[in-house]
Amino acid sequence: MLVVDRSVDALERLRNATTASNVFYLVGSMDVLPLTDAAADEILATVVPNPEAAAEFFRVLRPGGEVAVATGDQDPTVPTLNLDAREIERLFTDAGFNAVTVAVAQGRLAVAARKP
Repeated sequence: MLVVDRSVDALERLRNATTASNVFYLVGSMDVLPLTDAAADEILATVVPNPEAAAEFFRVLRPGGEVAVATGDQDPTVPTLNLDAREIERLFTDAGFNAVTVAVAQGRLAVAARKP
């Protein structure tokens, strides 16, 4: 399992809380994942999705792979949180995903999608 986060502190907290030996931690961005094309079966992300991240998720997933995105409490000024469910669904379908579901409630997002 690969964990990517921009924050060294967040990665260190995760590393300290994880006992699994097959977890690798890299400082980075969801917009530029350090993986080859079609390298992953699943992506679990806690980011505010944007077109670049959706395209990057699509690139690194194998056919049939799935992505699940969840956000916690976010700054309400973040542009993606001002999109409605249909616009977020379009963001993922434009990237090539199908079977996209979106739940939006109280400034939080839950998105699931599959690469055909």
